[in-house]
Amino acid sequence: MIHSLPRRSTRTKRPQRHCEFSVSLPLEIELLILDEFVDDTVRLRRFCRICRAWGAHAQSLLFRDVCVRYRTAAPFLALLKTGDVGRHISTLSVIEGSHWERVYDQPSLLDAIAPLLAKTMPNVRTLLISYRSFVRLAQLPPETHWGGISRLQVRFCKFADSDTLVAFIASFPRLESLDVFQCCTQDVRLGAKPAPLRSPIVMPGWHLKYLALGEFPQNALLDWMVAAPTEITVDHLRILSLGPDASSFNALLAKIGEGLRELEVPGMHRWVLGPEVPLSICPCVALTTLTFSERSAYDLGRGIISVLAQVAAPRLATVAFQIHLNTGFLDIPWEEVGGALSTDAFRGLEAAAFSIWGGPFEDALLTRYDEAVLLMAERLPRLAARGLLHFSYAEDTTRTVYVPPAQEEEPLRESLRTRISRRVSGWLTRPRRTAVYTIDL
Repeated sequence: MIHSLPRRSTRTKRPQRHCEFSVSLPLEIELLILDEFVDDTVRLRRFCRICRAWGAHAQSLLFRDVCVRYRTAAPFLALLKTGDVGRHISTLSVIEGSHWERVYDQPSLLDAIAPLLAKTMPNVRTLLISYRSFVRLAQLPPETHWGGISRLQVRFCKFADSDTLVAFIASFPRLESLDVFQCCTQDVRLGAKPAPLRSPIVMPGWHLKYLALGEFPQNALLDWMVAAPTEITVDHLRILSLGPDASSFNALLAKIGEGLRELEVPGMHRWVLGPEVPLSICPCVALTTLTFSERSAYDLGRGIISVLAQVAAPRLATVAFQIHLNTGFLDIPWEEVGGALSTDAFRGLEAAAFSIWGGPFEDALLTRYDEAVLLMAERLPRLAARGLLHFSYAEDTTRTVYVPPAQEEEPLRESLRTRISRRVSGWLTRPRRTAVYTIDL
């Protein structure tokens, strides 16, 4: 009789909570939310334990950009052999040294990683190489390793001779972006002309969306691009460094200038003595953006005036300047620059953009950025009257100033002055600490 009676549970029943929002949320929306944690590696590792869908997407975010150094090479290669994370890698950065440490005796990381690209990392499209020495290299990696690379950046590397440098760059057949800077060769000294290549090297028919090159010591690479009979197209050319003799870049612009859309020009540096050959942009008739990217005012004024006088691009819509507040940027003849930008050659100009950066961190009534904006607006009255001036602070993207046309300029000045006056009033009414001195007689 007792055994037939139902037993009452001594456990307390907890109310079950159902979150209709989480149940009805589509997986695509959940993955978009996970994208917001792309820089939070701790939470991404936790997301890998939630479910398979979250884990796969979190792994793709964790291993999207990978940087390999000597101290991380062994665990990285072991991870590639044991797991399938290599398929998530799209950007691979290989750093084999630094400014203070040059490693020549240790085995190359690039030689160990290159054979694994096609098999274990098939989705790598961007390859960044720094401080690699190709001096003691018996032979370059075969071209089959680089078939999937579309963006290549080679910086601070050392090559045995110009042939090795050109042959390595030519082994990437499908490039869309090429950035080569401060890559020296042992057969070319500063200020010397590069020797002709010992054997002809075929240049791939690249259609580059972005090309960044410096004049020295990449002269051999420039001469090879110009002399090669293969057609090459470039949308955006950034000149990283320019000496007094710009004949190499003039020859390159003569070859690619008709299709060039964006051009970045630095100031001319005089590290060697020799004849001066100014930069010629006359072939660039399809430009839409012209940027002066030199971040020091050394010899920049003459370069700006010389380049602006050659503009013959009816589609040019933006002329941009990069200004460093710690340089003598006010010494540049901005009145002449404004006069050149007001000619008929720039009748289609839509913006004169100034990207300002540098300067001390300050909490003053009038910061150096605000001061630079006011001074530049006063020295470029014609552009200000047309409403073409745009200012942005590189270290604080929220501080963007647009100077409207002349009829709307006065309210802007009043609002700025009102803000400054309010700060001055607050500073004057602030209680000051007074020191009391006692003198015993």
